Amino acid sequence: MDKIEHVYSAEIKEIVGEPPKWLLKSGGGSLLLLLLLLGALSAFTRYPDKKTITVKIYREQNALILLKSLNVRQFLKTSGGQVKKGEAIALAVHGGVKQIITAPFTGKLFYDDDVLTNAVKKDTLAMLVPSKGGFKFKGEISTEYARLLNDAKSSVFKITPNNQVDKDLELYGKLTALGPLKTNNMLDFTGTIAPGSGIILDQNYVAILNLDARLTLVLDNKTILSRILH
Repeated sequence: MDKIEHVYSAEIKEIVGEPPKWLLKSGGGSLLLLLLLLGALSAFTRYPDKKTITVKIYREQNALILLKSLNVRQFLKTSGGQVKKGEAIALAVHGGVKQIITAPFTGKLFYDDDVLTNAVKKDTLAMLVPSKGGFKFKGEISTEYARLLNDAKSSVFKITPNNQVDKDLELYGKLTALGPLKTNNMLDFTGTIAPGSGIILDQNYVAILNLDARLTLVLDNKTILSRILH
């Protein structure tokens, strides 16, 4: 029986062979070198910790809303068309007297084609959206993160709209005001959208007055090693 086991062991040894001596000698050193390399990478590679805050983007200048109570009988500009300040945009009737509604600012007029003929008229018949003027954003934040937001007020924040009309659309803005503290330990904050991002908003959300979005706040930009140690 021992002889058979010896024969098997010899056959297996012949198939597998003996590992090279240089591999046996350098194996421990290679492992140590690999560990040192991973340690160096973790010490210099940064992994930012982020928090997403709900914000609302809105136009700095309010739109002109034409309500049903104005008794509009006819629109004098096509929907989606550019309107200059002082131009006539609609004809209304009050007490049998015709009145012309003019644009108080330059913008674009929007309305449904059947809004005046539809038996069930909406309360809002049309709106004139300003072409000039920037965008702002607002939201609220807990006291836990308020200091971090205030410390980064000189930074440019990335803001991503929830309703994406274009893939990976990103906007940028700066904080302008924070506070005061409210009873629920939350603080309101406001900011201004960068001019370049405002152009993107005008191109992609031309008739939108309020837009839900998310602001990304970088809480800490630590290395991987520091996160492991803490």
